Amino acid sequence: MDQIDKRPETALSKVRVLDLGRVLAGPYCGQILGDMGAEVIKVEHPERGDDTRAWKPPAIGDDAAYFCAVNRNKRSIGIDLATNEGRKLLLELAKNSDVFIENFRPGVTKRLGIDYAEVARVNPQLIYCSISGFGQKGPLAQRAAYDYVVQATAGIIALTGEPERIPVRCAGAISDYGTGLWSVVAVLFALMERDRTGQGQHIDMAMNDTTMLYLSHVAAMYFADGLTPNRVGNGHEKIVPTDVYQTKDEPLMVLCGNDAMFERLAKAVGRPDMIEDKRFRTNIDRSANLGPLGEIMREAMLKDTRSSWEKRLSDADVAFAPIRSIEEAYTAEDVAERDMIMELQHGSGETFRVLGSPLKMSESSVNENPLPPPMLGEHSEEILRDVLGLNDDDIDALQQSGVINATC
Repeated sequence: MDQIDKRPETALSKVRVLDLGRVLAGPYCGQILGDMGAEVIKVEHPERGDDTRAWKPPAIGDDAAYFCAVNRNKRSIGIDLATNEGRKLLLELAKNSDVFIENFRPGVTKRLGIDYAEVARVNPQLIYCSISGFGQKGPLAQRAAYDYVVQATAGIIALTGEPERIPVRCAGAISDYGTGLWSVVAVLFALMERDRTGQGQHIDMAMNDTTMLYLSHVAAMYFADGLTPNRVGNGHEKIVPTDVYQTKDEPLMVLCGNDAMFERLAKAVGRPDMIEDKRFRTNIDRSANLGPLGEIMREAMLKDTRSSWEKRLSDADVAFAPIRSIEEAYTAEDVAERDMIMELQHGSGETFRVLGSPLKMSESSVNENPLPPPMLGEHSEEILRDVLGLNDDDIDALQQSGVINATC
């Protein structure tokens, strides 16, 4: 408990979270709550652990870097939930917790005897958050769901990519991360509701639901006019011009957000005649003439280098951005200034870097004195003593029977 005791007190310091999440959405929810000060106990299979521990290379100690990305600020206990003793142990932990996170396929927790109905019997004040691809009920509830599957069903992939080519997925796991974020919002609201009513509740989070929200503006336009939107690559049908243009050397993203900015852009690219061209006078006009405007912009941008365009567009106060590589993004001065890269020490002794928390608050501590991602079952004995008050003989019996992991 020494490391936990060193963490600053926050509004969530007395909130205990059982994180049964695996892979990404569930663990990410647990990590954010941990960053904000909650006590998070990661419950894993005593031998395999979270699936992502094995997603190597690269590895940090015995764990995959992938696992370490979303599991800091947690303690780990290995419990075999398929055994009756393991189920009883988990229910005892649930009785002494505030939040329960799981992202099993719907029906699995009921089969294991740890579904909301069972857990609520031992702790009616518990907030139980279920994360799945398509919700706990419905025609797709039993379908295997991963991030890219849900990107496809929610319409994201249909609108991503070049018009004349096959649609492509987003590089980032937006469905998983987005659902993890929305789950945090739901959990925090449910905790506030518990303060008001004294009751816990079941949260049913579906990745497809949260992913559809990325296209809220697209949905509103479709509901209004019934027209199916087109894939436009790096362009935009409503904010024109917007695209990634090839310069003499490197590509550059340019975005023109309003008519005044377009006038400045026209002058910066050496085409002030576009200002009076009736095809381009307003954003609506430019939207109707994407083809000819795109040709002019592509021709103009090829006349200079990326660094020169950055200077010219910055001086003109036009929105732009270089297309940073992963290396450039993670070593950028602005990223370092925001303390977005943090260094931790794994239980193996190996130091490593991960992305930190984007929460920067004037009065509250977030992710201060963070706990490194735990080794599998690293804290089993500690948790059973501190939370359930078990003695050495009790713990040894559980280890001997395989209900919990052996000592790390």
